[in-house]
Amino acid sequence: MNVKILKKTDDELHLEFEGESHTLLNLLRTELLEDDRVLLATYDAKFPMMTNPIFRLRTKDVDPVVLMKAAASRIAGISEEFEEEFTAAVG
Repeated sequence: MNVKILKKTDDELHLEFEGESHTLLNLLRTELLEDDRVLLATYDAKFPMMTNPIFRLRTKDVDPVVLMKAAASRIAGISEEFEEEFTAAVG
């Protein structure tokens, strides 16, 4: 996965995700929207093919990079937990 920063300000971050789909971006959007400091978390996806969607994040009183890193960390933790539970279930 390649991620390119298109815009970065004190309260806004625009990222281009090369070759990613709704799966990752919707998960990221959902996780970010759980934080009260997030004013906007969305992405543009061209239908039916998503080529290099643009993710937009706008925050209140916090660096958007900090929130993006925190959301990515939480998602990684959820994925690890699922892997452990799945492995235990299938033996």
